[in-house]
Amino acid sequence: MSTAPGRPRRVGRGVALALLAAALLSAFLLFFDTYPAGGWEGKLVLVPKGSRLPEVVAILREGGILPHPPVFRALVLLTFSGRRLHYGEYAFPTPPSAFEAWRRLVRGDVIKYEVTVPPGANIYDVAKSLEENRLVTAEAFLAAATSPAFLQRLGIPGESVEGYLFPDRYTFVKPVTPEEIIEIMVRQFRRKVPADAEKRAREEGLSLHQVVTIASIIEKETGVEEEKPIVSAVIRRRLALGMPLQMDPTVIYGVKRFDGTVTRKDLRTAGPYNTYLNRGLPTGPIANPGLASIAAALDPAKTEYLYFVSKNDGTHTFSLTLSEHNRAVERFRRAARENDG
Repeated sequence: MSTAPGRPRRVGRGVALALLAAALLSAFLLFFDTYPAGGWEGKLVLVPKGSRLPEVVAILREGGILPHPPVFRALVLLTFSGRRLHYGEYAFPTPPSAFEAWRRLVRGDVIKYEVTVPPGANIYDVAKSLEENRLVTAEAFLAAATSPAFLQRLGIPGESVEGYLFPDRYTFVKPVTPEEIIEIMVRQFRRKVPADAEKRAREEGLSLHQVVTIASIIEKETGVEEEKPIVSAVIRRRLALGMPLQMDPTVIYGVKRFDGTVTRKDLRTAGPYNTYLNRGLPTGPIANPGLASIAAALDPAKTEYLYFVSKNDGTHTFSLTLSEHNRAVERFRRAARENDG
């Protein structure tokens, strides 16, 4: 009992000493923590994954962010935050103090890049978008997208990841590799596509890869959701009858003319995507289809249509017979000539 009154006094002295030490340390750091001198036009620095404290300090110093690296290092060591420094690309539009730089890295205030893959985009479109966002080069992305070893690891048949880069909006942080980007998009494909899609495809005598190929053609042929099951039915019926699909988007993909035009020469050029010369499906998908097109590929409309022609307004006229189709084609050609005149 005689020692009880003294305990609070000892604890109080300990707290006071700790607060005094913290105050002195803060004053010391603030005294030496100065902003970078000279002109400032804004700076970007990239901290790679797995960077240790010495490497982070060197990157910030060489990037002109830290005029006094010891202050930054002291902040990290005294707050035990070495393992909480985030990798990524950081923007410093104004000169930061060491404390501000440390706080930003601890928070992970990195630049985030938004990339949207719309339904119908192909791997070349995706590669271009990624390059425009300075995430990876188009060349590196396409090399990964067509790597046989990488495709095997992902479990994707065919010659590329075409068809399996799920249309969505993605957020990336640098540094990121083409393989990591592809894995994220393929993972999203497998999350979004119905779990029973492969089983339903087998019941129709198709592989999932063939369903994705059909879906990609549907996606390129029409953007009207109500028409997708009908286009799917036309494709299925032509396949069943052994007729060539005669789908322009497949030819365009094969000749890599992605402006949407097709010439008579293109139609006569042999290749695995020329569905005018070849019967059956092309060798693989021609784009990355959305869920509506995948659903239509799995569940075509109950119809006997064999032909369709664009009305040049995004919709199509569907026909049962070739003569009916030819009349529709001539009707829309005549309307186009009148509009041009």
